[in-house]
Amino acid sequence: MARRSLAPLATLPLAILAACASTPTRERFGAPLTPLSARPVRVSELLAQPERYDGQALVLEGEVNEVCLRKGCWMTMSSGGRELRVTFKDYGFFVPTDCPGRTVRTEGLFTVGETSAELARHYLHDVGKVAEAEAITAPVKGYTFVATGVEFVR
Repeated sequence: MARRSLAPLATLPLAILAACASTPTRERFGAPLTPLSARPVRVSELLAQPERYDGQALVLEGEVNEVCLRKGCWMTMSSGGRELRVTFKDYGFFVPTDCPGRTVRTEGLFTVGETSAELARHYLHDVGKVAEAEAITAPVKGYTFVATGVEFVR
């Protein structure tokens, strides 16, 4: 009876480990992102020409700048001195409060508009910026993105 070598089996765990290390893992919140034929829009591209995208549904990609420290009920992304606030449709899901600096893809609706003074103050209070919050006395022009789904890439 011929004996077979077990050497090929010994390398199997290493091959699996290498495949896992090279494949990014995704952490999803909310609805799955739909596969779109168009490429995602980078935050830098969006905020360079926000009026071009006003009222459009899109997939947005970039880095999280700040997040609500109380619940993870909103996050911000920024580029070129402009900031975009991402909220979650129908307050239906939250993101981890330790996500600043992480790469994110999110799908939803982008709008250019105003945030009431009360809500703008609330957002600043959520991240401990009390003095800045008290200085707001009028609506603030800004950019918002209401997300239906969020994916973090690790």
